[in-house]
Amino acid sequence: MWVRILTAAVLLGLLIPLSVWLSVSGFVVLCVGVLALCLWEWTGLLRLAIGPRAAAVAFFLALTVPLVRDPFFSPWVLMDWFLLPICLAWLILLPMALRRRRTPVGWPGLALAVGLTFGCVAAVWLARQEGLAFLLSIALLVWVADTGAYFCGRAFGQRRLAPTISPGKTWEGVGGAVCGNLALVAVSSEFWPQSWAAVLRDGSGWGYLVGTTLMVTAVAVMADLHQSLLKRQANVKDSGRLLPGHGGFFDRLDAVLAVLPFAVFFFAVS
Repeated sequence: MWVRILTAAVLLGLLIPLSVWLSVSGFVVLCVGVLALCLWEWTGLLRLAIGPRAAAVAFFLALTVPLVRDPFFSPWVLMDWFLLPICLAWLILLPMALRRRRTPVGWPGLALAVGLTFGCVAAVWLARQEGLAFLLSIALLVWVADTGAYFCGRAFGQRRLAPTISPGKTWEGVGGAVCGNLALVAVSSEFWPQSWAAVLRDGSGWGYLVGTTLMVTAVAVMADLHQSLLKRQANVKDSGRLLPGHGGFFDRLDAVLAVLPFAVFFFAVS
């Protein structure tokens, strides 16, 4: 536990100042680097050799160049033509994989991993243009859901959510994730004017905010289960070893990869 806390403290001590000082493009470059590590760890779970994995990461990095360097590359064009298919891919992949207890590996899994990771980069870029508080408030949805699920699952968990995929997760934990995120958006919409919740409430009302929060929370839970399924198929405990006490970057950011495109897309169409 202390190793986990120390690792988290060091990461926050580095990321918070960088997030404040860097420009939008600089911040996106930082996030691209982190997401490239996530992609490398993700592809490591797909039964592929190092060569195809390295090529996939290189291709992913090449895709991000126009996003960072070309000011003519419109975020709203990206939103219309890219984030919607990414959200649909997540909506199709997650329930199907969890129901079948199997998710794509090999080359199909590689193509899917690259596309979905790039979708997260696009969402980061768009969210950061709205403001650092806007982006951080979306990330908090994932972290609060994870924390609420952990503590409620430990305290009250009896009915297993997906025993063959992740025996420790329970429906009571899901309830904790939902309650935690509803409390978060209720507070942040009132006292955090630049947050995602405040922007959605002011633009579309409470009903839209609550409905979107419920969907985002469900996606976060399913994305976490999906990564557990990937690791079970690969017969490993963690996706990597870069973060002592936590595993890899993909272990920490699996739900963020899915949630960010959804949260940004529903903001764009609100």
